[in-house]
Amino acid sequence: MTYEEFTTIAKREISTTEYHEIVEPVYNYHPVITDKVTAAKLYDLCGLQVFRDMRPTADKIAVLEADERKINQQINELRFRLAEIKDEIRKMATKTPIKANKEG
Repeated sequence: MTYEEFTTIAKREISTTEYHEIVEPVYNYHPVITDKVTAAKLYDLCGLQVFRDMRPTADKIAVLEADERKINQQINELRFRLAEIKDEIRKMATKTPIKANKEG
């Protein structure tokens, strides 16, 4: 959500610095803030301090989500590499056909 969207919904005033440094990280990462209206209403009811109090949780979630993205990227890279290796093995296997032993 942009500063303009937030100030349109919220009834209290807030500086752009306070919004970007305190409200925005909480809005983006705190699990109980599910939409713009919830964030604005919470700000209207409780003020900036509640967002300051919620910031550590939001920061932890942000770190965990970044870690998750890294891990998922590594998994995707490993899946791609595994597919490449399997493909190479299949190609090698078809280059030298196995002859059946015809003993009778």
